[in-house]
Amino acid sequence: MRLAKLCMIVACVPLCGQVVSEIRYKLSAGDLLSAEALADEFYRANGANPQYAAALGWLARGALTLHQPDFAGRYLAETKTLTTELLKTKSVDEDDYLAGAVGTQIEVEAKLLDGRGQREKAFTLLESELPHWKRYSLRARIQKNINLLTLVGKPAPELDAHYREKPVLLFLWAHWCSDCKAQAPAITRIRQKYEARDLLVVAPTRRYGDVPKIEHPTEEQETEHIEAVWKESYSGLNGLAHPISDAMMLAYGVSSTPTLVLIDAKGIVRMYEPFRMSDQALSERIEAMLRK
Repeated sequence: MRLAKLCMIVACVPLCGQVVSEIRYKLSAGDLLSAEALADEFYRANGANPQYAAALGWLARGALTLHQPDFAGRYLAETKTLTTELLKTKSVDEDDYLAGAVGTQIEVEAKLLDGRGQREKAFTLLESELPHWKRYSLRARIQKNINLLTLVGKPAPELDAHYREKPVLLFLWAHWCSDCKAQAPAITRIRQKYEARDLLVVAPTRRYGDVPKIEHPTEEQETEHIEAVWKESYSGLNGLAHPISDAMMLAYGVSSTPTLVLIDAKGIVRMYEPFRMSDQALSERIEAMLRK
């Protein structure tokens, strides 16, 4: 990589499964140069493998978050070149790092286009990529970015008829998601605050084929686990509808959970946030919707 001279910034560089998490930590602190040095050192020791592609993707994403689009563009070009080669012999369905790298490059490219005022090109890119991939996490991530560009102001997808004619807050969650559990108390308070004003709160989820201590769980076993997690970690939402629906989770692009969606009484999406929100921020958005 270009900044090999920066390798000495970091005294001890992880050369195994820790590199992506270490890069994310550096980026969260705003330290792009040290993050690049980590990736560079990993490449020297391990070569251009899927984990390195994931590291490059995170550099692109981090540079974009840090408002350095030129760096983001350079990292994106490197990521695309590497993933193109890796995909000749590997599958995103079998490699989490490669899937992450592909998802990140699509996301960053779309955001760079949108940041240049080319929203239509960004949408076209995302829409063209969606049919190419079967893996849920990758499809959901692409759909999330489509939704961020286009969903607000549009009719809510996959909304059951008996949830219509009233304002709705969707709290889309996953049983393994710590951020979802951290969001739950705020959702409980919002529910209590607005139920007298006819706000419905619905908490869709899906099965992920994952249950602790069970190698290949059946659907029934995972459903039982989902219910156990709901009772233990979401007790404040007792009695709330929490349907299991792959279609809803995919339509709302739930790759970064929790995902929060506000839908007005006419069935139109008024807010789409694939992130955690505070009580205050969520209340402000609900008040604005109810006033209309």
